[in-house]
Amino acid sequence: MKIIRTEKQRENLAKYFWDMSKVAFAVFVAGPFAKPETLSSTGLLVGFAIGFVLALWGYLLDGMEVSK
Repeated sequence: MKIIRTEKQRENLAKYFWDMSKVAFAVFVAGPFAKPETLSSTGLLVGFAIGFVLALWGYLLDGMEVSK
């Protein structure tokens, strides 16, 4: 069973991963700067890692071709 069947589904999924990477970055990296007492190096590292992985998935999906 193929998950991505059409070009439009692939584009939407790539956009979803790009958007989720921005949300993860905002929540884990930018958010703690509003409340400095919640700032931690572990949280920053996790935020960068999650944001990077989601952005990478979006990037790879964006460059992928859908075989018919």
